[in-house]
Amino acid sequence: MASPIKHSRNLSRPSRPRSSTRGPLDAPDDPLDSASASSSPNLSTDNNGFSGASLHELDPLAPDDLPETLGKDLSFVLRHNIFHPLNHNNIPSPLRSEFIVLDPGEPLSSSLGVLEKLLVGGRFLVAAHFAASILTSSLITPMDVKIIFSLFYTRLACLELSGNTVLAAQESKALEDLNSAFYYIDVGSESSEVDKKDNHVPNHYPRHIVPWPLRVLAVRLQSIGFGDPRRSIGGLYEIGLEARREITNQATGEAERKIWRERLADLGMRSVNALIEMGDLDAAKRSLESLQSADSDTDTTKLRKALLFLRIGDVDSAQSIFGDSPESKESALLQPLLSMSDGRYNDAVDQWRALQEDQTRTDAALVAQNLAVCLLYSGKLDEARQLLESQISANHSFSSLVFNLSTVYELCSDNASHLKGQLAATIAGQPVSGQTNMDRPNTDFKL
Repeated sequence: MASPIKHSRNLSRPSRPRSSTRGPLDAPDDPLDSASASSSPNLSTDNNGFSGASLHELDPLAPDDLPETLGKDLSFVLRHNIFHPLNHNNIPSPLRSEFIVLDPGEPLSSSLGVLEKLLVGGRFLVAAHFAASILTSSLITPMDVKIIFSLFYTRLACLELSGNTVLAAQESKALEDLNSAFYYIDVGSESSEVDKKDNHVPNHYPRHIVPWPLRVLAVRLQSIGFGDPRRSIGGLYEIGLEARREITNQATGEAERKIWRERLADLGMRSVNALIEMGDLDAAKRSLESLQSADSDTDTTKLRKALLFLRIGDVDSAQSIFGDSPESKESALLQPLLSMSDGRYNDAVDQWRALQEDQTRTDAALVAQNLAVCLLYSGKLDEARQLLESQISANHSFSSLVFNLSTVYELCSDNASHLKGQLAATIAGQPVSGQTNMDRPNTDFKL
């Protein structure tokens, strides 16, 4: 069914950015940059910690001065036929939980409270179902812009977290073109001193009404939904241009400018990852090399770049990322990964064991899992199994660990299906948290 809202482009831009020595995802030369940037809220690029009912809190730059009534009719994303029916058929029986039926007689605040409890409990598939129930109910009006975007983000993110990325991709198409003029609003502001001196330099631009986390998520999902990987690259460049504009805007405060720089750097690495997913490794390498390394890059940012180089297969470039910088937890994590990339699993075992002895690390479960993988490749199957099972006993049951343990069961037992069923039952009885998906698909257990 076609949307009743006809979107028009806010800006006319080519679908493929023209070749240049500096792209829109490179940090611009900012003459307003100061040596000491004030602190700003940290950006989260991980879906695991979101709060569906308060999505705008994830976007520190969401305009608080938006009028109560934006005059935006979002009925085109509230249609029942947008949302796919969900079921538990692909979830092991010990982990299944009943879908919650929305009570239309309850106030909206109560329904949002139920949704929040589902998220905290890690019931992402059930939360996705309940979010769609609220969106298509009489509790929501087409003018409730903020809550609609919050619930829509919750729906898409929970579908992806519960292994239903294809469904999320199809449903994301309902948003249509997020760069259209429909999604922008001129919040207005009084003229600044800069405006008085130079009428050609605006101190404000039309503001996007969609929170940044949803915009970034939709770029990737829509590229999958429309079956066009290039759409992801173009979408990232589109919002990258907006980030560059905000960085160079003289009216942007230093704290906000710092956030926009972090966002621009994140978009650059997302574009590299998109090229890798497309299989264009040469373009991915050139793009990654063109991303300027700044002194302000955190160790986490450097590690992300190094991991992308490893995905491309450029071990030397990955090794040079940290250079002569002091030892950090992230750089220490990279060393055994480099050994694994070179096939030196015995060396990697020694390096992972050294990290395991560091009691100050907060990623002990991740270190243990990688150590177990190296033990497996070194022929020490029993030790790998014991190590992975010890992490499950310690309530560390993230998806890759469960998948690797299921693989070990297949290699060491003729009764792997029974062991996997016991594993599912064990995880079902563990304490829940919003950091772990409890609605795990069968693929996690290789069932």
